[in-house]
Amino acid sequence: MPTIINIKRKRGDTRRMVFVVKDTDGDIIPVNTWGSFLLTVDPSKEPTDNSNNILQITGSLASDGLDGRIAFSPDGAADIGSYFYDVQAIDGNGEKGTIAEGSYKLTQDITKD
Repeated sequence: MPTIINIKRKRGDTRRMVFVVKDTDGDIIPVNTWGSFLLTVDPSKEPTDNSNNILQITGSLASDGLDGRIAFSPDGAADIGSYFYDVQAIDGNGEKGTIAEGSYKLTQDITKD
């Protein structure tokens, strides 16, 4: 079962987002042997395909991977609005699993650069 995490960011922010992968008992799962990670944002909670994706970010290990930390660095280019996201991981066996999901809200910033 994926962890529900609601994300709220400011438009243009590029600070990385870090997720920690845990099992159902709350124990950290090492991800150092996992293959890839994707965070996908879409306006629909249950899209039928990827044609309306707002953004997709490839993740990377935030450290050595033994602490279960995965980082995603957005480029800040998405439009303001309320969306949905999930994080999918592919492990060392090639098996896919959704590890997090929730709302993804981008609000207007004041500082423009």
